[in-house]
Amino acid sequence: MLQSESEFHLTHSIEELKTDIMEVEVKSIENKDKVKNSACGCGSGGCGSHSGGHEHPQTDTNLPSRFQLLQEGDRVVEFGSGTGIECISAAGVVGPTGKVIGIDISEQNINTARGMLDSMKVSNVEFRLGDIEAAPLPDEYANVVYASCVFNLQTNKQKVADEMYRVVDHSGYVCVSDFVIINDIPEELRKEASAIAGCIAGAEKADVFMSYFQKTGFTQGGIVEVNKVELPTELLEKYLDADMIKKYNDINSDEGIFSVVLVVEKPETCNAETCCHNADKHKN
Repeated sequence: MLQSESEFHLTHSIEELKTDIMEVEVKSIENKDKVKNSACGCGSGGCGSHSGGHEHPQTDTNLPSRFQLLQEGDRVVEFGSGTGIECISAAGVVGPTGKVIGIDISEQNINTARGMLDSMKVSNVEFRLGDIEAAPLPDEYANVVYASCVFNLQTNKQKVADEMYRVVDHSGYVCVSDFVIINDIPEELRKEASAIAGCIAGAEKADVFMSYFQKTGFTQGGIVEVNKVELPTELLEKYLDADMIKKYNDINSDEGIFSVVLVVEKPETCNAETCCHNADKHKN
């Protein structure tokens, strides 16, 4: 269980963003190959840790940081599983008593993932074609739901957050890696930066990003990792003066783009408004 001091609060500045984080560093996403190999540059995916006893065990330093949240026997769901590499890797952590399900809207991605699954003879992973705004899963199925550089690409982010809340079990965790801003950025800069990492296009202010999860019912958690995105100098020089470029590359400045990892815990009980069985929840 997340500790009481991790009670959900919205973030309005880099100092607040850094209050409870586990790691701060400057991360470069200067080329597309690097982005593709690091989940679009959205942090290292460090998602804390949990156990069935709801206490924090010692972190296993031999595990990739993006899998530190997972435990043997967990039911894990990835929203936006792409070609399935992360799901298959997670399957090795949860073991034969666990289960990993990847959901993706692209039939091509699902077919590629299933083909890789067959060739590797992995038995505890399944890929389902579906829209993460209406995930093809029962209520309260997963111990852990995670998404990497997918949330910002969605048209209805509140609905996706609602679906994460519905699918995760009580006292389970949702881990979302994506980009945020503190202050507004030039739209032309945003447009060009999104050619490097597409999810930058949908980056919103940190408090707005977090509010989707607070509104749907999560009361514990927050940002556990933040990295300052270092864009190519030649790109920044097209839209910013020298002083602002320096601020964009300074981890202590509110200017620029940040990759973050958000971890939230579903309460043991829900109220009438946040209950995932409420048919009128956040109707648009």
